[in-house]
Amino acid sequence: MNAARARSALAALVLVAVPAAWTLAADRSDQDIRGRIEQRFAKAGLDQRADIVVSVEQGVARLTGLAVRYVDARDADRLARKEARSVVNLLQVVPEQPRSDGSIKGDAEHVVVRWERYGAFDAVGVDVRDGVVNIHGWVDTPVKRDEIEYRLAEVDGVRDVHNDLRLQGFAPGDVRLRQEIHAKIYRDPLFERYARMPDPPVRVFVERGRVTLAGAVGSSVEQVAVGHIARGTLAFAVDNQVKVETPAPEEDRKKGSSES
Repeated sequence: MNAARARSALAALVLVAVPAAWTLAADRSDQDIRGRIEQRFAKAGLDQRADIVVSVEQGVARLTGLAVRYVDARDADRLARKEARSVVNLLQVVPEQPRSDGSIKGDAEHVVVRWERYGAFDAVGVDVRDGVVNIHGWVDTPVKRDEIEYRLAEVDGVRDVHNDLRLQGFAPGDVRLRQEIHAKIYRDPLFERYARMPDPPVRVFVERGRVTLAGAVGSSVEQVAVGHIARGTLAFAVDNQVKVETPAPEEDRKKGSSES
């Protein structure tokens, strides 16, 4: 009985404490919230790097104006959420020096692939259109998903980032299966030469026992072999999306030889 009374008393304290916190938040006026957000912006230097107008209605902050870097627009959203109930971010990113989609894509791919934490169970594709970066594929932890987006936000010329990355399955069976497939691929004589590469060509994704293979190999023989290896496990299904690298045209090879 004493234990039951203790649990009842604890529940009562929780019920009292939670509404009290809500009351404190509700007592803050829209003007106070706006002032706190603007103070956070000033402390972060956003008032010097962007032209942001803050308005607040019923605890909802609305951000309008211009930023020259996407990372500043992203930081403004993050800081405003520390004070407001929710945020409507309508900031427009207008880079000081516009860049071509091709140059942005090159830098974005470099940021992802050369990141020291980008590993064998990550496969990120990058597309860019009108300065908007779309990332797709998968990573093995939620932290990587968020970190890659933030790193891309700092690339010059980026106007927005759409993050469509999936997460690897976390079930013990999924973890064992992708490790098994990865090990079997790079123990195979066809792929031994790739085993120690920091960026191995074949990537393995597993979710609920279903396997997706991605990447690029040097021949159709290797492409077929990868799928065969994966199907030789207890995978429920295997989707082999591995591509064969297109060899350089004969004229380019001859040109390269003559120049050397």
